[in-house]
Amino acid sequence: MDVIGRNWNGMPMIVNNKLENGVLFENTLAGFGTIILDKDFIDEMILIANDVQKSDSFMSMLFSIHNKVNDYFRSDNINNQSREQTYANNEVIDEDGMVIGTKISSLKGKNIAKCSEKSIATYIILEKLYEIGRITRKPSLVLSQLTTEQSKNEPHAFVMLNKESNDPTKHLIFDVENPTLVRDNLGKEQFFAGIYSLTDDEYNNLLNGYSCTPTSLYEIVGDYKEIGEKRTYGNIELDKKK
Repeated sequence: MDVIGRNWNGMPMIVNNKLENGVLFENTLAGFGTIILDKDFIDEMILIANDVQKSDSFMSMLFSIHNKVNDYFRSDNINNQSREQTYANNEVIDEDGMVIGTKISSLKGKNIAKCSEKSIATYIILEKLYEIGRITRKPSLVLSQLTTEQSKNEPHAFVMLNKESNDPTKHLIFDVENPTLVRDNLGKEQFFAGIYSLTDDEYNNLLNGYSCTPTSLYEIVGDYKEIGEKRTYGNIELDKKK
């Protein structure tokens, strides 16, 4: 059984392989819980991939993934249990009485999913779309850090989409947990899916554990200005040791 955990030395964990039934994600939560990737969950993500591939553009596909992943974990019903309690109440126990972890499918509609669960879901969907040739940017699941005006160097998971070969386009961060607040040239404000453009230098810094504050893709390809708090991906503590 494959086990994937964070590198607590500050280096990002980069996942590029296909995720199969039974894979364990350890330490993807802040201090508790192990995620079990189960067949029911994978099958539902493949169904989403089959649905969103009908989108008429790459961007509309990402928007649809953002909405469907959030809808999968969200519910109109109120969950009175904490995130930690929800994980504990759905733990899988092996025949020796040991806790293995919590099936990610059991968190459907519980309103407790954060970056780890949502990024795992997003990666499985994008990996399937890449496998069937519907997208040409290879996805990676990244377990790293995030710093904002409201948080300081906290563990964070997101998906990275490599730039296309023989093409000057940039690498992309797809942060399904954090939509981007933008304002158009008419002053209208709205939230879009969190998509950020990385230069080659920013991409290489991120892979080596250093931080970068990428530019919203909407500022590059559209008439929009990001007005939300800036996000710095990677470990800012490692920057001080350069």
